[in-house]
Amino acid sequence: MTDKKRVLLADDEDDIRHILKRYLELDGYEVTTAIDGKDALEKAVSNRYDLLILDVMMPVMNGWEVSKKLKADPERKNIPIIILTARTQSIDSMMSYECGADEYATKPFEYPELSQTIKKLIEQYASGSSGT
Repeated sequence: MTDKKRVLLADDEDDIRHILKRYLELDGYEVTTAIDGKDALEKAVSNRYDLLILDVMMPVMNGWEVSKKLKADPERKNIPIIILTARTQSIDSMMSYECGADEYATKPFEYPELSQTIKKLIEQYASGSSGT
């Protein structure tokens, strides 16, 4: 059995999804991808993940909706969520946190910074010291 941490990455942009998946795998994560919010929600409900990375602007259901639904679910509310989006207005950041996201990051992103955030959140939730 593997001790790899599992990450669900939801983004409708193929390039972002493939590049970020590759970075995450190089960091030792087991990565599952989703192409829209509905796909992400279904995967998050039917599998166990250590962290979710959600784009905001996706077809069918946006990342904020996915985050809100998961944080309202007692069995999934303790999964850390990072909103990764091209939306850079302060209202977008505020909306992300109001929908339950633990972190908000913008595209284009610097992977070393994102990697540190991912590690920090997984460790915080694993130790039971999440902000929620």
